[in-house]
Amino acid sequence: MAENHNEEHAPRFYLIVGAVLAVITIAEVLVTFVPMPQIVLLAILMIMMVVKGAAVVMFFMHLRGDANVFKFLFIAPLIMATTMLLAMQVLFSGHVGIGG
Repeated sequence: MAENHNEEHAPRFYLIVGAVLAVITIAEVLVTFVPMPQIVLLAILMIMMVVKGAAVVMFFMHLRGDANVFKFLFIAPLIMATTMLLAMQVLFSGHVGIGG
């Protein structure tokens, strides 16, 4: 499975990826302070979450060099889960719930 991972990245590369992930994390926290509809906030946070997750999987879990079938096996459920979460948020956005 890892036979085609001949390229090794320098520590500088991983520091850059880590810095980008940190910047996205800071942006996620800061965007919660901007007044906007909850569905818009959720969509923005989900997009940033997917970007961060993809970066971790591609660079730290070395999915970038794997066969396309492994990429599909990871990305397809991610897309389905994200779609389901957004659909549930839209579906129940007007629901008051138990707390009133």
